[in-house]
Amino acid sequence: MFSPRTRTFLGFCVLGGLLSACSVTGGSNGQIILQNVGRIPGIAASGGEVIIDGQRSTLSALEGTPLGTNAAGNRLLIIGDSILSGTASRYGGAMCSALVPLGWRVAVEAEAGQMVGFGRTVLKDRIYEGWDAGVVFLGTNYGGNQEKYERDLTAIVEALAPRPTLLLTATLNRPTMQQVNETIRTVASKFSNVSVLDWGTTSIQPGLLNRDRVHPSDAGRKVLVASIASALGTAPVSPGACLSSKYTDDSLVTDDVLPGTTAPGQTIPMNTTTVPGVATTVPTAATTTVAPSATTTSAPR
Repeated sequence: MFSPRTRTFLGFCVLGGLLSACSVTGGSNGQIILQNVGRIPGIAASGGEVIIDGQRSTLSALEGTPLGTNAAGNRLLIIGDSILSGTASRYGGAMCSALVPLGWRVAVEAEAGQMVGFGRTVLKDRIYEGWDAGVVFLGTNYGGNQEKYERDLTAIVEALAPRPTLLLTATLNRPTMQQVNETIRTVASKFSNVSVLDWGTTSIQPGLLNRDRVHPSDAGRKVLVASIASALGTAPVSPGACLSSKYTDDSLVTDDVLPGTTAPGQTIPMNTTTVPGVATTVPTAATTTVAPSATTTSAPR
């Protein structure tokens, strides 16, 4: 039986369709040594690092346990604002392209400009649909009331409990964002089912953010998705699927901060993934392309 960390790296190999090219051996002090590491589609991966367009970046550090280790099934609900909205199917489907091959059945409920209360709205509507794990990234649009933010985030985590849940920290683009990340870790410390992914630290690496210092660049989006995939690991069951989203209104943000669906003159080939009782289509990871993200500054996010 593989350890959780081994399963995570094997998941990357499966994601790239190169499981046969991967080998895992034990090292000292419980370390895992990987040889001929597989590739995330469009990204060269090695350990906790990825190389995108010749530039090496480190994946986000995971504080806690990979979600796939403790999930009872593979239905995954992802909740966020414009940063995760840009990974949804309507903008090229980067999240599904990364997670479906790992066996996850993924619904991305993310809308631009939403604050933390949006998570409570989504869960009130969809929590009873049989989810097995959750990912929440809601903190960039922070109203400055730390007590209210903690109350709303706690309600979100309580609604998802006891399901394995992943919270992402926010980019420290202004001083008050430190309150957001402090609150995220405070809330996480109270729940044994919650892990934290440190996107806040990862995002400040060169080339991962646009000029607004908030929204990820195309390279940053790939690192973000790869980091989430690493934090999830392989789902306990399969196959995966890209599930429909109910929340798709990005009108709160009028500036062009979200990625294009495709690069000019290119299309997204589609594959059909069938699961019992459900037929869905997901973008082919190796050939999906997105236009470069805009570099204008806007608020909300």
